[in-house]
Amino acid sequence: MEINQQTYKVKNDHLSFTVNSKEITGIYTNDKNKVLEIINFKKDINANEKKIVIIPEKMNSYVEKMKVYEAMYYEIRTKELSLKDPSKKVKDSLKIVGLNYDYVNRDIKSLSSSEKKQIELALALLSNPNIIVMVAPFINYDKEKEKKIWLLIQKMKDQYNKTIILISNDTNTLYKYTNHIIIIKNNKIITEGKTLEIFKKNDYLKKNSIEIPEIIDFTFLARTKKNAKIDYHKDVRDIIKDIYKHV
Repeated sequence: MEINQQTYKVKNDHLSFTVNSKEITGIYTNDKNKVLEIINFKKDINANEKKIVIIPEKMNSYVEKMKVYEAMYYEIRTKELSLKDPSKKVKDSLKIVGLNYDYVNRDIKSLSSSEKKQIELALALLSNPNIIVMVAPFINYDKEKEKKIWLLIQKMKDQYNKTIILISNDTNTLYKYTNHIIIIKNNKIITEGKTLEIFKKNDYLKKNSIEIPEIIDFTFLARTKKNAKIDYHKDVRDIIKDIYKHV
């Protein structure tokens, strides 16, 4: 991975892509593990640039058995983080993700799924990473929990200048929550670019067996079959407004 102030170039012998810094990039892939191997490949990278944290689809079962404070200090030890005031860093990291310091004494296994994701984000912040990679971040969440985690992701990007990479095979999620999309299939990039522009390539995506986001598919059919004058949106409420206005 080559790093400068604007981009992060991720590459191995077979695959190469660029991620814009301080943005939310989506990666659609049928092989999450292969992509993670490439992103996490740190050979020949300056030690000061090794600031990548990967939050997996499921919390590490070993960490899940701990209390929150045990997990936080376990992270500090295993990553050999040099912190002037570890206690303050733990408290600040929890505060950033919206958790009271009282959570340090909670058993992680007793927390809700969204609270566990908040803990994982707090653990990630301990090392002050440049990049936070999240694998299937909203899987099995209801709308309320999904919104809660999404607001935190936005906060990481907007307030703390983090570069976010969301890895998923759910095109609805990637369309809704990313600015830039990279579609990888069989360890090859088949297309990449601005999320909306890529998902508007209806025929091309179908040809490559990539699922079209539901809201895009609906809009495409309304425009082509019914000649409806509605724009492409990420929020269904905006489509409803267009329908009332133009249809």
